[in-house]
Parts: sequence; C-alpha cells; structure tokens
Amino acid sequence: MKSIRSKVIAACLCCLAVGLCGILALLHLSFNRNAENLAAQAVTGSQSLFAISEAREIRKMAALTQSLNLNPRIGDALLARDREHLIETTAPFYLNLKDGGITDFTFHTQESDPAVFLSLHDPDKFGDHMDRYMDKEVATTLTMVTGNEMGKAGFAVRTIAPMFGSHGEVAGYVEFGEELGQFLHAMKNQTGDDYGLLLDKKYVNRDFWNASNETLGRRDNWNDSSKYVAWDKTSNSGRIFDFKGDLSALPSAGQALDRYHEGNSEYVRGVFPIQDVAGDRVGAIFVVRDITSFYQSMRRTEIMIAVLAVVAALLFTAGFVFMLSRLIFGRLERIIKEATRVAGGDYGTEIKVSSDDEVGQLEQLFEQFRQVFMDVLSYVPGSQEK
Repeated sequence: MKSIRSKVIAACLCCLAVGLCGILALLHLSFNRNAENLAAQAVTGSQSLFAISEAREIRKMAALTQSLNLNPRIGDALLARDREHLIETTAPFYLNLKDGGITDFTFHTQESDPAVFLSLHDPDKFGDHMDRYMDKEVATTLTMVTGNEMGKAGFAVRTIAPMFGSHGEVAGYVEFGEELGQFLHAMKNQTGDDYGLLLDKKYVNRDFWNASNETLGRRDNWNDSSKYVAWDKTSNSGRIFDFKGDLSALPSAGQALDRYHEGNSEYVRGVFPIQDVAGDRVGAIFVVRDITSFYQSMRRTEIMIAVLAVVAALLFTAGFVFMLSRLIFGRLERIIKEATRVAGGDYGTEIKVSSDDEVGQLEQLFEQFRQVFMDVLSYVPGSQEK
C-alpha cells in the first residue's frame, strides 16, 4: 500500500512535469511570435530601403539628364545623327557613370518608330526599335518618364527624357538605367540580409530576356519555372525562392513567410511586391534574415529556465514534503505508534497534544478516548489486576 507521503511526492512531480511543459510551450510560442515579428520587420525595412534606393537613383539619373541638356553639342550631335561625334562627347562621361552603378546609357531617335541610335554600354549594337511603355510615354508627353522596366540591358530602374538641340528642338531621347540586381547587393551590404528578385513571366518579353542574359553574361534560366523567372539573388540557397502562391496577390506591404533551418543556421523569410512603370505587379523581392544568434539565445534561455524551474520545483517539493512530515506525517506516525501501544494493552501511555491544529485535535480526541476507555475499565471487575 502506498503511503500518503509517496502519493504527495508523486503528485508534486506530476505538477512539476506539467508546469515545465507549459513553460517550454510558452517559450516556444513566444519564440515563434518573435520570429514572425523579425520576418515582418525584415520585409518592412527592406521595402523601405528599396524605395529609398529607387528614389535616390531616379534623382541621380534626372540630374544627369539635365546636365546633358546643358551641353548643346550633345543634342546637336544626336539631331544630326552623328554617332561618332556623340560617342566622342559622351563616352568619357559614361565611364564615370558606370563606376557609379549606371548600367544603361542609351540615345534614341525621336521618329514615330523610335530606335536605338547609340548604346554607350554596347556601342556596336544599335538600330533596335523601341516599343516599350516608357518609349511611348516619353514620345507622347515629351517629359521625363521614370520607373522599373525590362529592357535588353536588364530589368532596371530607368529614366527616359527628351534631348534638345541648340535651338530647342527635340533631337531624340536619352535613357539611363540601373539594373535592379545591383540594388539587391547594395541592400545586402547595408542590412546583412539576403535578397532575391523573382519576375512573373507574363510581364517579361522573352527576346528582351535573352538579350539581357547575353549582355550581362547570365545563364538562361527561363525554363526553370513554368510561371516565374529568377532575375538575381544574393544567396546560393535554393530556399530563397520557395514560394507556391501568386505574386500578384501579395499585399502591398508584403508579408512574412516562414522560418526554416539550413545547415547550422536558422532563417526567416518574407516577400514584398514590386511594380513596373505601367503599374503592373511584375514580381517580388524576397528577403531572408539570419536569426541564428536570436535562436541560440532563445535555446539557451529555454535551457536555463527549464533548469531553474526544475531546481525550484524540486526545492519546493522537498520543502513541501519536509513541512508535511513535520506538521502531519510525523505527528500521525506518533499517534499511530501511541495508539498501537494502547491497543496492545499499555493503557497508561499518554497521547500528548502537540498543537491546537487539526492534527492536535486528533491527538486530543485519541487522548480523550484513552481516558474514557480507562474509566470504563475501572468499573470492570478484575480489570485492574489484568
């Protein structure tokens, strides 16, 4: 038969196990919520950084356009279709721009069917007809058009603006572009996070894609996916583009995706959409943040709390059992021992009342019973001799 003491100890240990599991579950839930918050912060911060970078480059390219229009020889050379003179005038200028991140520096003709007249980044290629959204907009408005658009020099943030001759006539158009892949690598240098740009194929011209891959020396990855194509990424991990949903259905503010383990590291992912100059959601930028240090800190905290909880619970259990032994079990054992002696015929054994608590009341009751029993025996003939 199990004693009450063993049952109490077993109950305390069960409570310890349940409490410890509850604490660990709460810690795990807290970590998951914190991981989601970190992913959301990565998305928000990256989206803001991308917008700032985009606006900064547009301002830079707008200033470059204005500086070109201040030199009438450039506009006159374009108006006269003097390619050699135009190269001579602008080539040194382009070398400085290239160091500043400009990947596309092109002059277009202004006819109803505009064509590339000179590409400073590839002077031997010209004559391609321009039929993009930005080309049509600048020809219609004769004002600067800015935004993201796919071209033969890659998917880039671009500006296209009219160039004017010395007499104020429209000589053609000048286009600047900075390939968005450079944004990803610059953002990685600033934040330490990894980024990847995924484009929806229905917004990407296959010929432009082939030409941009050739220009930039990229592998043709068009057939890697039926719906999307990866433009660039800063990580070698294949998990960065692990996405089964619809990019066009992403909320404007982006969303946190998941947490995953790779190698000895822990990561969270998020994604936010990007638009082209026509306002279409052409793809999305994925962000991956390394939370290994946070994860390891959480694990250390879990272990420390678990150890402290176990030690505290064991100390509490030991103290609780000790107090029970002193206040209840020990006194009950003494009552049982003294009552057993009385039951064995030692009626002179006095049961002492040690306290006025519940056990003391029991002691008093046994003592009263012993005295009553002794009084009864005093009236039984021969009981005293026995």
